[in-house]
Amino acid sequence: MVTMPALPGSVAVEHRYVALGDGVTIHVADAGPADGPAVMLVHGFPENWWEWHELIGPLAADGYRVLCPDLRGAGWSSAPRSRYLKSELAEDLAGVLDHLGVGTVKLVAHDWGGPAAFIMMLRHPEKVSGFFGLNTVAPWAKLDLAAVRDLWRFWYQVPMLLPVIGPRMISHPDSRFLRMLGSWVGGDFALPEDSIRLYSECMREPGHAEAGSRWYRSFQTTEMRSWLRGEYNDYRVEVPVRWLSGTDDPVITPRLLDGYADRISDFKVELVDGVGHWIVAQRPELVLDRLRTFLRA
Repeated sequence: MVTMPALPGSVAVEHRYVALGDGVTIHVADAGPADGPAVMLVHGFPENWWEWHELIGPLAADGYRVLCPDLRGAGWSSAPRSRYLKSELAEDLAGVLDHLGVGTVKLVAHDWGGPAAFIMMLRHPEKVSGFFGLNTVAPWAKLDLAAVRDLWRFWYQVPMLLPVIGPRMISHPDSRFLRMLGSWVGGDFALPEDSIRLYSECMREPGHAEAGSRWYRSFQTTEMRSWLRGEYNDYRVEVPVRWLSGTDDPVITPRLLDGYADRISDFKVELVDGVGHWIVAQRPELVLDRLRTFLRA
């Protein structure tokens, strides 16, 4: 198994493994006071809990209990033979909170972690007191002319979701495709090389590359259709929701957030020019500043 990295500085992190049944074991990096207000940071693809390593220490020092789970099939969590629907990932997050005895939490999520965490909030509103999204989307979608014009932006998902081809591409340590894709969505900002190596090593663990492929396959073959049919359209969100998005992201564009304010009582968006999809790695100080404001409110 890939060696667990240590956080810089003197931040104490406890690595927990939560067995949820059906072959699902979720790894959680747990930092900060056990009785502090809880904040859960949910990573995207191809990342894992390490995505948040520059934020864990400061937030823990502020007195928050910081929970950073690896979604099923990522990082140090198990990779069961499942469909990897975002609703499955959502129930994993709810199960982790129950297992750890956490009553309510504020959610922070990036990329695929966004719809997973958002669905958890919709299904278990009693568990969530606020949501902060970073270059991500909620499970609301509409197929209009603008959406049709933007379909080309999702071209990269096709090879990744293919059986056999997708997992091989994802797990290859020197994949030119993934490096090109990472630079493209990042607005020419590339993830740090040490982080790329770590994420790549985790993807080579048994079942993890297949899981990554299924995250995309389930979206394109099942979830997008159900979202377009309005699976979650009757839900309203009554807790504060904030969005921070880099405008250089060619996939998660501001247009995708249209209509969110109609379903959220307290919704605000901040767009950041010159920042791409990897906003947490590119501008950690900005993300930390906005998170502190959100958590104190």
